[in-house]
Amino acid sequence: MKRKVVQHGPSTLIISLPSNWIKKNEINKGDELEVKEEGKTLVVSKEFILEDNSITKDVSNFDPLLVNSFLVRAYQKGYDKINLIHNNLEVLKKIQTKTLELIGYEIIEQNNKSCLIQSISSHIELDFDNSLRKAFIITKQMLEIAIKAYKEKDNSTLEGLQIMDLEVNRFCNFCLRQINKEQYIGTEQAQQSHTLYYLIEILEELGDVFKRMANYLAVSKKKNQDIINLMQLLFEQYEAAYSYFYKSTSDKANQAYRTSVMLDEEITKMLDTKLITSEILVVYAIMDGVHIISHFTTTRLDFLRDPEQNALKNPNLANAEYDLFADRKRKIEQ
Repeated sequence: MKRKVVQHGPSTLIISLPSNWIKKNEINKGDELEVKEEGKTLVVSKEFILEDNSITKDVSNFDPLLVNSFLVRAYQKGYDKINLIHNNLEVLKKIQTKTLELIGYEIIEQNNKSCLIQSISSHIELDFDNSLRKAFIITKQMLEIAIKAYKEKDNSTLEGLQIMDLEVNRFCNFCLRQINKEQYIGTEQAQQSHTLYYLIEILEELGDVFKRMANYLAVSKKKNQDIINLMQLLFEQYEAAYSYFYKSTSDKANQAYRTSVMLDEEITKMLDTKLITSEILVVYAIMDGVHIISHFTTTRLDFLRDPEQNALKNPNLANAEYDLFADRKRKIEQ
């Protein structure tokens, strides 16, 4: 419904409340209402609600990895206190390890049946924008190091990239938590927090892809120059998409897109050649990376801010890209 804004006094603007809502909630003259600001939206509530920012969960029947997933999601959603009920030390060890990845969380109490995890402060002294940029940079470094280590057959370095992936997880989880707790005060990206949330989630996933790719590279017994070329192209795509994320121009969007097209062509050629199992897995990991990186541009096309180019040189870019991946999927299935 629409409400007309009325001038009340020299500096106050007011709107009327819907009569049906007033009757339903028994609003009377003199009652106090809670008004909560959420970006361009105001939420009007009848009562001041003190949210219980804690959660208790019995995870006794969960697989330890599912316990980790639950803990991470509870952290991202903004819970400040989590009480996990469990029934074995293996689960407790997983909880202890995972808590180290969650910035601002500490285990306050623990025993053989339960574990209490709590935020150590109501406001974590970290900057959202810098944390997000760090996640981008570390992910980029993972790919860069993987290329160099594979060229040099430095398997220990490839296997050690999982440590960098943990750092990506830490910063991405922190940023997601800040969005959910509405502590993110950003630039124009704040206007589309849902899109930003999705992009941070897939950035964390990209770190996992690079970690898996590095593990596959480490078990390959010989270097494959075609795989090196693919990874270098992937690095170029990532650099273009990363740069586009912070300074959106049509040239950068086109560059990222064209690189993904080149990657698709090279991947198709490679899948028609004889590859050992580890090399096939590397190629599939690169394919996953191409798909994820493409979203850094396609989901933010509306952020283009080149004053002389309000549209991409290729207006059908986004549709073409999704057609491209659909075509790739069909080729693989065949």
